[in-house]
Amino acid sequence: MSPAASSVSLIVSTLDEGAELHTTLESVYAGAVVPDETIVVDDGGTDGSCAPLEREEWRARGVVVHRIRRSGVAAARNAGARLARGTHLVFLDAHCRLERNCLARLRTALDAGPGAVLAPTVSDAASEAAGCGARLIDAHLRTRWLPPEPDGGAPYAVPLAPGGCLAVRRATFRRLGGFDAFRELGLEDVDFSLRTWRAGLDVLAVPGARLTHRFRPYPPYRLSGTSRAYNLARTALVHFDGSRREECLRKVIGTPRAAEVLVEALAGDWEAQRAAVESTSVRPLEAYFERFGDWR
Repeated sequence: MSPAASSVSLIVSTLDEGAELHTTLESVYAGAVVPDETIVVDDGGTDGSCAPLEREEWRARGVVVHRIRRSGVAAARNAGARLARGTHLVFLDAHCRLERNCLARLRTALDAGPGAVLAPTVSDAASEAAGCGARLIDAHLRTRWLPPEPDGGAPYAVPLAPGGCLAVRRATFRRLGGFDAFRELGLEDVDFSLRTWRAGLDVLAVPGARLTHRFRPYPPYRLSGTSRAYNLARTALVHFDGSRREECLRKVIGTPRAAEVLVEALAGDWEAQRAAVESTSVRPLEAYFERFGDWR
């Protein structure tokens, strides 16, 4: 497909982001390429920050606001993807600043490699740190950024596409089944990247697509305190076997309400999700760790 035939749907999930949301969108629309549509999914917000985006000035740019009950980042992104009409989907956090050519580089890379999931270069707004893709480092499924390789070459394979910004063709997103049923936030990007690998597709770094992300010790909304532990348990149950699964589940023990979290995770639909992932898998997960390195 030629670039002229492709279109970009930007999906921004937001929850009480205030002025950050508007500044993020201003950076998007200052770009060399702008979205054909922007779907802002208000995930149960109460601060009124989405209301100004319903004015004519934003509607004329193709911005629409879709409100849902608070359901978490994964569900909000899935809701936006269901509404999207573009051939390309770009998922973006609501506290980012895109450089002028960021969307242009992502669009070009998706035009050239339609079966991939793309990871741009993300810089920390509060420091000099930057990464392009990430890798797993321990059984908590914590990640570490990978340093971006020099710009100018072809996109290259990396283990994970961090969720702050990732791009994928809509057809590929549907093939992969969208984001899984995770709570609040955390590990939806790890799971999505693992499923990408297992389906025989690649996560590709695009170092020339750059943005700044505001990493915060605390978000502007309350979290339950158990969501990440639940997401860790679910990821381990869906993807891992044997000692690798046990190692992850042991990390849940000692977290707040660990017994409750484990019971809820085990009582969920992880077996159906595991079967669905395995039915489309063409690469074994151990080959993933052989390719990109183990956390052990």
